[in-house]
Amino acid sequence: MAGVDVGETAAGGDTIGRQAGAPSAEQVGERHVKDVLEPDSEAAAGSEGGSEDAAAARPSGLRARIAGLDRHWLGIGAMAALAALCYGLYSYLRFRQGSYFGWDLGIFDQTVRAYAHFHLPYVTTMRHTSPTDPGKLEWTDHFSPILMLLAPLYWVSNSAFNLLFAQAVLFAAAALPIWAFTRRRLGLGPAYLVAAVYLLYWPLQSALAFDFHEAAFAPLLIALMVERADARRWRQAAIAAGLLLLVKEDMGLVVAMTGGWIMTRGDRRVGAYFTAAGVAVMGLIIEVIMPLEGGSSMRNWQYGQIGATPGKAAIHLIEHPTMFVTELIDPHIKVTTVLWLLLPVLFLCLRSWLVLLALPLLAERYFANDPFYWVRDYHYNSFLTAILVLAAVDGVSKFRWPKLRLGWAVAALIVSVALLPKFPLWQLTGNQLWSTSDTVHTQEQLLSEIPAGSDVLIPWTSDPYAGGQVHPINVGYTTVAPEWMLTADLTGDVKALNLALPAGQNHARYVAVASDKGWTIAKLVQP
Repeated sequence: MAGVDVGETAAGGDTIGRQAGAPSAEQVGERHVKDVLEPDSEAAAGSEGGSEDAAAARPSGLRARIAGLDRHWLGIGAMAALAALCYGLYSYLRFRQGSYFGWDLGIFDQTVRAYAHFHLPYVTTMRHTSPTDPGKLEWTDHFSPILMLLAPLYWVSNSAFNLLFAQAVLFAAAALPIWAFTRRRLGLGPAYLVAAVYLLYWPLQSALAFDFHEAAFAPLLIALMVERADARRWRQAAIAAGLLLLVKEDMGLVVAMTGGWIMTRGDRRVGAYFTAAGVAVMGLIIEVIMPLEGGSSMRNWQYGQIGATPGKAAIHLIEHPTMFVTELIDPHIKVTTVLWLLLPVLFLCLRSWLVLLALPLLAERYFANDPFYWVRDYHYNSFLTAILVLAAVDGVSKFRWPKLRLGWAVAALIVSVALLPKFPLWQLTGNQLWSTSDTVHTQEQLLSEIPAGSDVLIPWTSDPYAGGQVHPINVGYTTVAPEWMLTADLTGDVKALNLALPAGQNHARYVAVASDKGWTIAKLVQP
């Protein structure tokens, strides 16, 4: 009967109110997404009752796909491109100044550079025990073979900025599946607003400010996996999940919890497959693949205050159940970080089962004894961005009134804009980021004078500028004195090196070979 509210299960599995006989917003959005992503359907083939002549006149193949592309996809694409431009500009200005931390960016630069030359990813800044030591295999530190996809960038440009550029594009690209999910759930207007909320989300800015990391792939792949699962396109969701498992060894937790979310929607068998795959692949990577390559399954065990091994930690938690609470809230910076994460989405992610995907990642960090995991800085929170935004959209979609849904999207965007001055991208509005420096150019010129393939002790901040010309070595990760040194303080750096070297090898002496604008290259004096 018209005018009577009835309950209907939407595409996302939630019950909403609507007018009997009228299609829900979710159904309309689902039809639209199907038309865009599957243009070769009956509708695209002209079988909806149109004349045979009209159907025959329609373009086919690639032209049909382009013709069927909704202009709104071009709109969200332009929005993502603009965000990628801003992210990339910020990254370029930082890279040009040499103001990145450097060590992490240098590690990934060596890793992807090795892939580009079809070599295994050995990293000299993580280990150097002799002049013939190729370094530490990156897979033994973190398992991120998806980085191979970035190797072609080094066929075009010989610069670590390739990775910062890729990170900017990958972060921005996640806005597209987030927009599609939101359009299906809330409608077109809120979809653009929510995409803007995601693109302004502060964890992305913190990650952009702290070198490059494999986390660059996470928001996009998580958003694709959830959006395709929400549309019940299981094969596509499984492909996204499979790629996500190649991002980092703990991404199996996210895939497993995605299976749990799918089961809450009634697709128990499919959800069980996702959960089993996530747990099995994570176990295979940590217990078999990483140790097989010379690593350790305990490489990232940072829970000594609970137990020396997973088994002992489990027993300790059972005997002291209050630690389930105290470890999550003490020290208070943990609570503060969570509040900052929830604020841009106005805490409404807590209304959705999708928030389950974030819980193991937070627990993994908060139970650890490393303070770097608890704060707003660094890249760790970027893994949560797509999860929390999508969960908030899912939570808001449960409201009956469309105006309330739109009001939330508007309010979330207002909050996100208001928070901008507190985070890194705001530096684009100041003068300091735009200032130039000769530091990077000077270091690159001096390094080019060293014989190719030489081992060079350099500061962490200089690691990304080795350019494959030399092997960068860092104090604290070498047990022998490298043949060369790049330094802005020759006396101080030689002293620091000798303090770090083992007994019997801590009498290294260097002599300056060339200097320019405060930087010096020096060569080891053989005894």
